[in-house]
Amino acid sequence: MSAAHQSAESRSNSPEGIDATGERRATKKRKVLSCYACRNRKMKCDRVYPVCGRCQKTGRTGQCTYDPRLLDDEFVHYNGHVQRAIGSSVRPDDDGHGNSSNSTTAPDALTWKLRTQERRLEILENKLAEIEGGGHHSPMVLGFHTDNLEDEESPVKEAIMFRGKSFKTQFHGSTSPMSLIGQFVPLKCFTQQAMPADHTMSQIRTDFKGFRDRRKAKLKAKGAMIQGTDAEILGLLPGKPILDARVKTYFENFESAHRILHRPSFLVEYEKFWTLAAADNPPTELAAMLILIIGITNPLVPDQAAFIGDRTSERESAVSLIGLCDAWIARRSWKQVTMSFYQLQCLSLLAKRVNCIQMKQDWVNIGDIVRVAIATGMHRDPGLISGGRISEFEKEMRRRLWATTAELELQSSIDCGLQSSLYGLYFDIQPPANVSDETLTTDSKQAPTREPTMQFTDASYLNISAKSLPLRIHLAQILNNPSTKLRYSDVLHYDTKISALIASLPTSSWKTDDDRTMVPAALLDLQLRQFLVVLHMPYARVASSNPHFSYSFTACLNAASGIIEHYGKMKDKGIVSLLHARNDIFRVGIILAQVIYHNCDLSPPPAPAPSNATIVTNGSAEANIHNTTQPPKAEDPTQRDDYKFPSPGTLFHTPHMPSHNFLASTLIKSGIILLEHTIVLFETKVMSLGTGYMEYWLLSAAIEMIPSPSSTPTAPPTHPNTQASSYTTEIQTRGRAALDRMTRLCARVVAMQKDPGNDFANHLMSTMSIMTPPSTLTPDSGRSSGGIDVSMRGVGVGLPGMNGIPGIAGMAMGFEDGAAAAEAGAQGLYDEGRDIDMQVDLSGWAFADFWSFDVGGDF
Repeated sequence: MSAAHQSAESRSNSPEGIDATGERRATKKRKVLSCYACRNRKMKCDRVYPVCGRCQKTGRTGQCTYDPRLLDDEFVHYNGHVQRAIGSSVRPDDDGHGNSSNSTTAPDALTWKLRTQERRLEILENKLAEIEGGGHHSPMVLGFHTDNLEDEESPVKEAIMFRGKSFKTQFHGSTSPMSLIGQFVPLKCFTQQAMPADHTMSQIRTDFKGFRDRRKAKLKAKGAMIQGTDAEILGLLPGKPILDARVKTYFENFESAHRILHRPSFLVEYEKFWTLAAADNPPTELAAMLILIIGITNPLVPDQAAFIGDRTSERESAVSLIGLCDAWIARRSWKQVTMSFYQLQCLSLLAKRVNCIQMKQDWVNIGDIVRVAIATGMHRDPGLISGGRISEFEKEMRRRLWATTAELELQSSIDCGLQSSLYGLYFDIQPPANVSDETLTTDSKQAPTREPTMQFTDASYLNISAKSLPLRIHLAQILNNPSTKLRYSDVLHYDTKISALIASLPTSSWKTDDDRTMVPAALLDLQLRQFLVVLHMPYARVASSNPHFSYSFTACLNAASGIIEHYGKMKDKGIVSLLHARNDIFRVGIILAQVIYHNCDLSPPPAPAPSNATIVTNGSAEANIHNTTQPPKAEDPTQRDDYKFPSPGTLFHTPHMPSHNFLASTLIKSGIILLEHTIVLFETKVMSLGTGYMEYWLLSAAIEMIPSPSSTPTAPPTHPNTQASSYTTEIQTRGRAALDRMTRLCARVVAMQKDPGNDFANHLMSTMSIMTPPSTLTPDSGRSSGGIDVSMRGVGVGLPGMNGIPGIAGMAMGFEDGAAAAEAGAQGLYDEGRDIDMQVDLSGWAFADFWSFDVGGDF
């Protein structure tokens, strides 16, 4: 063996930097992140500790060893992955005076060292048992084998939404609310059976799609005429009184959380703007910011009863304003990056999110901004810029803008289910100081004195949020990584970490009578609770069949309740900015529906007896005596795969309240009440923006397919004919209740048109007028075993419990009154006692056509 080979071998087998001769080398060896077995074979290693995935599969568990210095430097992450700590240099000030506290570092590191050693012992015990006992495990070894058993029976599967064709496709990862729909197979079965195809309703969908196509064509033609010039920007500015009110609304609702503008300096520039405007020399840069502020605040100051087609007039206006500003920003050179560049980019992103515009491009757009920020060193400590080339004010604004960009990017990654650009990124920039804007001045020579975290300031949200940022980045990565195998013990560990962070939030010490604290306090809690519902959802779905996961059912409901409570309180105060910009309510609603359904007692559909098939051709029936009707394939709940669409003919299993599980029954009733509140809150978003119709329909169907909280377990009929008749009636009843909800919403949109004679309203009215109204649903025929009782439908929305749904008579009456119909809006159309005797059938909205219905793609 050559000396060079011996030297290489000694280096590869010496993690501590000691060669074969026992002498310490002068150079310090770099830490090895992968295991030695994979490194020696030059294979890719997933860095899972104590045994990586490759060594586990190939049976080399005894050879899988890591550099011991990794544990000493706390390089083992919460899920056992060995890699550099994300944002390890982030140093949030715990005491508010710049003193970073690391009191929890040592206990956490010790805990994880113990856990990893336990897992390693488990593997060794299993190996020893196989060698000595011929594969038979002793009771002690079985105890150690519990986690492996959990892995084999783990209900966690990859949930994705991958749709489209050829290269025109769209992908949503596991944390995206859209992916939750794809895994909820019973919802599709229910809609297919309850809402059979109807050519008339297909025409309604065509009316929506046709109107949106015409609008897109007009916007495209208008966009070709927009040049993004200074004159176009200045020409859109309203008068000073209007702008004064909008600027005030913006700072009250948005700048208490995400910090983009510095209030004192911005207001000084704002006053100068009007002085220069009088001299016909206003700064266009500030004018563009003001237009974006108008777009951001448009949904917060809604015009009563104003719809243009399927959109509200405020959202329609915001589309034009944002499009013009984007065209103006695109003309600016990316080579000259200033503070206003980042401010304009962040304002544009915020305006699109609040108005739900171009949400498909949101992850790409924010990713571009993050990459520009990284290229300009925004993620590094501004103190590295020496020689007095940066002021204290500029240092603090860099911290604020980086923290704001990072929060926006991370949430976009969670909503899309895609990897965050922050994952694996080293950044040593400190969190924004907990100081008010008045303390921070443009001519500050020294860093302002920091306030304690218990004291609310304009930067409190970003300052406190930085403490949980590394954990949230890590959770977003592992939840959207299909190769990550989470054990239930890991889920419980993350639950503990998240709950501890929520409990440590200082929001309880903030003034409750100050509305400025409501949004940042809610956002700090929401961004953590969203992970709890996603983490526990797979286990909560099987809680009734596996008591080991009962805690997940409770934890999922508790997290959902906290999220709904925050949005309910903000809605009562008239604060809807987070409701518009985030997808928490839809995510929680679909998760609750899945958890409730799978914990109910499921009754399989009756299998019809074979009979002669009847073929209907042009109105004539011909008996086919050679073929018999095959019974539809009933879904087997024990073999279902909720991440694939069911095969044709799969029938819906009717859920009922558990008959022998009091705990599950109690939790289900609580979950149903929470689910009802989600659709009330989501309806506020739909009527404020004029988008999200598809999501609202899904929530309506999900609510009605589950039992009523007041229902009691009942024994199914035993006679085949009676059983089949009861099953069909129940499906139709539940389906009709879901259609009632959707019809009410559509009727409100049509009745609140700003121009009752527009093409959209005329086409939709014409289509509805030729429908054959289905049988009327009476209060007594309501939901004895499924959905929400009629008496509960008025919770928070003022909807009456009437024995019909608003139809053509009510809408035509409104259109005859012209502007009076728009002014009446939802209230006039739904007053108690008003006689509306016709219905609109929405049965044509099949599950597969939901995407076509919501063709705007605004979600």
